[in-house]
Amino acid sequence: MEKRPAREEVSRRGVLRAGTFAVGGVVLGGVGLRGVWPETGTAPDQSGGTLVSAVERHGHYAWFPHGPDSWGRSTAPFDDGDGESRWAAQPTDGGAIRCRVEDLPADRNAGFDVHLGALGDVAEVTVVSQTVETQRTTGPATMFVGLFLDVDRDGEFFLWEDADGPTDDWVGLGDDEEGVSAAAADGELTVDADTEFFVVGTERTATLEDLKGGDVEGVDGATAAALYVGVTSSGGGTEEIVVEAVDVRRS
Repeated sequence: MEKRPAREEVSRRGVLRAGTFAVGGVVLGGVGLRGVWPETGTAPDQSGGTLVSAVERHGHYAWFPHGPDSWGRSTAPFDDGDGESRWAAQPTDGGAIRCRVEDLPADRNAGFDVHLGALGDVAEVTVVSQTVETQRTTGPATMFVGLFLDVDRDGEFFLWEDADGPTDDWVGLGDDEEGVSAAAADGELTVDADTEFFVVGTERTATLEDLKGGDVEGVDGATAAALYVGVTSSGGGTEEIVVEAVDVRRS
């Protein structure tokens, strides 16, 4: 199968601009267990980890400040900029992650991803976040939520090339997929069976249950997944959130 880049008209960030999902478009509510990572489905108080340690062991810090050519990821936190623009994802003393964007075009973001394991083993994911600062006229900052899917089962999400230090530059989706959505950074967000994502490569929506059940070509319960969480720019100004936890309840 030919490797395919992301298409500009349906890019992972263009979905927000097109209005496919509005803030609150993901299921909100549920019960979260803060600041810990149940790697094997055990109770969080037995896992002894923080969100920061989960990203460092099983994910990346990532940024998307100026469009597809600027998408990068790193095993280390970042605080970078270009002129008046700035994008950052930094750990807090308590093991949460503070994500910030300043003076970026609308719908760009900065955040992190964490690996979830096999999609079929995930019953639900709870993301706990709070808005620190926002330029929006109403409501909290917008949190971008992306579901990475290892369709070609090569143990990697998308195509990357080495850059300086711990940084990789994005090359394309390859044979993999991503589902995208958005939510308010205001408490607990629950991603469960009924949560809908816009699947970039197929240009259709699918629930988490649809994806597990094989309704999207190449994706089923055995497909490895990761969840990306980041703060989204409203176009100029500053948007900042703190993500306290990404908690996984296993099936």
